Amino acid sequence: MDLKININNPQDAYPLIEYKRDIGVWGNFEGKVPENSYLKVELIDEHNECVRYACSKKKDDRNLYIGHPLLTSYKEELDPGKEKLKEYGFPELQVKDLKDPLSSIHDATIKCFFNDEGFKAILVSGTDIEHGRIMNTGLDLKDENGRPYETLACGNYTILVSLSDEKGNVIASADKKIKIGKRKEVVIVRFNPKSHRKKMTEWCEREGFSIINDTLPGYLEPYLGDWYYHMGILPYYRSNDIAVYADAKVHMFVYLCDPGSTSYETELAYLQTKGQVEDKEMFKAYHYDIGEALLGKGKPYERNGKICEFGDDDLWLYRIEEVNEKAKENIFDLSEETILDVHYDVKQVSVKAGSRIAISGVVKPWQLKKEDVILKDDNTYAIRHEVSKIHYTIFDGEKTLEEKRSLLMERIDETSIGRSVYEFYNLFKIKETDKGKKLRFELEAQNDEGRSSFHKITFVIDVI
Repeated sequence: MDLKININNPQDAYPLIEYKRDIGVWGNFEGKVPENSYLKVELIDEHNECVRYACSKKKDDRNLYIGHPLLTSYKEELDPGKEKLKEYGFPELQVKDLKDPLSSIHDATIKCFFNDEGFKAILVSGTDIEHGRIMNTGLDLKDENGRPYETLACGNYTILVSLSDEKGNVIASADKKIKIGKRKEVVIVRFNPKSHRKKMTEWCEREGFSIINDTLPGYLEPYLGDWYYHMGILPYYRSNDIAVYADAKVHMFVYLCDPGSTSYETELAYLQTKGQVEDKEMFKAYHYDIGEALLGKGKPYERNGKICEFGDDDLWLYRIEEVNEKAKENIFDLSEETILDVHYDVKQVSVKAGSRIAISGVVKPWQLKKEDVILKDDNTYAIRHEVSKIHYTIFDGEKTLEEKRSLLMERIDETSIGRSVYEFYNLFKIKETDKGKKLRFELEAQNDEGRSSFHKITFVIDVI
């Protein structure tokens, strides 16, 4: 029979799978898949022994426990009854009997799905924290006898995928060699908007930083095409994602770090609990010098952003903009429709009396107290006493004004693409009565306990 199996996830010719995480195995078929066929996905160790497996005895088996309380998916009106999900396949929720889903939801050996197009399966490393995981999964996956799995050891393995006929004869197979190990360097980075994504991809390739493109177990890809939010069994996904950062040196690009992102509430938070954020050898933070990958294309203020590493300066001023009446506090529209002019050299800026300015910058992530980073049941962390304010002191030559403004700058790319814990975009009105004055601005970052940034920024505005 002319049938070919391709393994597409994990990607690459000889992929590295992080120690202490599970393996998602995806692929496609070339050729016709017989109706009564049987699919098995195995993990073979260096001694040629099968140490994990998952199988499906029925093509297009839609026994999916869609009522699982941990499932996040599309709204009902977009996928009524989750019929499209059942067609797409999500082996994490595969069960033997929909009338009694809880009797088999924990059986790792049935977490496998295939249809005429392709297949998906999960190979479990460790069952829970007691057996070597960093975080529990919410699924508690065990072997066919209900026994927990110990975490898979580092080493070389082979993924073997085989399709058999109803008599047990193998009609097609494929294999891929993998390595389970610890990654040396990884990044925490967001990839939106497009100009930023391009810059980050180039930067990571140039610096040799690992970007994990594999779909991790627990994560549900946007099977209807449109992405609205993270979907899947998210506690399970986070328990796999965190293994990427457990032993590696981390490079974080501080841009659009949304308070609800995995980057912030799981990955960075986990590093906080280890005290790694203040470890200069194991954690490095970066930012754009001007706050964006590109500003002002085709305009007099056009400039490409340069990537800078935070040093001892834990507060950085991107730029000062002159803006129109459409500009809003802590909202930056990437269309730049609110910008009249941009000042990148902020040591001394001249603006007209009666104008509006926007002061934009970024704070380097602080090492928080470990007791202020609290693990929740969904494998995110509650964060207390994070940096939250920019404290401004403004002296006009006669009197001093003090004002506190918030961080959490929001970026708009037609619609909102997220807020940023560590960035700010604060608006100020330059009064007509200030004409002829030199306004001296001093700013520092603070949290709700009064802790301040080590670095302060000072600049002067000449009001003309």
